[in-house]
Amino acid sequence: MFESDEQKQRAELIIMLLAKLYVVLELSGDDCPVCHKALDHDFECPVSLAWSLLTETEQHDARAAIRALALTIGNEESSGDSMVH
Repeated sequence: MFESDEQKQRAELIIMLLAKLYVVLELSGDDCPVCHKALDHDFECPVSLAWSLLTETEQHDARAAIRALALTIGNEESSGDSMVH
């Protein structure tokens, strides 16, 4: 299917990025920019497909990574806000 290990690695990276986008959309409640559905992706949506390719452990890890990033961003924004302190 892939001509080289480099192509395989690129495909794996794309799948992981799309899967993380799934989590971001899940947390935000916004419509998917690909299939334009809110939470219930079109069955052909690449974001949903990428998510379905992950194991439960990978899904858990992706959710944890995105939540940790969101908390980090939220903390950085609140520390710069003088009204918070």
